Amino acid sequence: MKGVSQLEEVINDYVSRELVQDASLLPLGNATSLLETGIIDSLSLLRLVVFIQQRLGITVDDVDLVPEHFDTIDAICAYLRSREAGRAGQAVGHG
Repeated sequence: MKGVSQLEEVINDYVSRELVQDASLLPLGNATSLLETGIIDSLSLLRLVVFIQQRLGITVDDVDLVPEHFDTIDAICAYLRSREAGRAGQAVGHG
């Protein structure tokens, strides 16, 4: 699969630029807990979801706004890939 780490890069870049308030947390590891470090709160989660929808075209359902999906960059990307896989079944033949 092309660009396996590209999604992590895009999400990590956005979170690092837009949501991290404490520069000592940078560079941000993909396995760093965004919740424990205080990077993600209710407001920044909404900003991240808007970014995902605008940049990646992936809709995040309200029922999916759970800590497990947004605790780390790796968790966010795993969740997004699961959403993409669901859509890919309907859009075969592109690429």
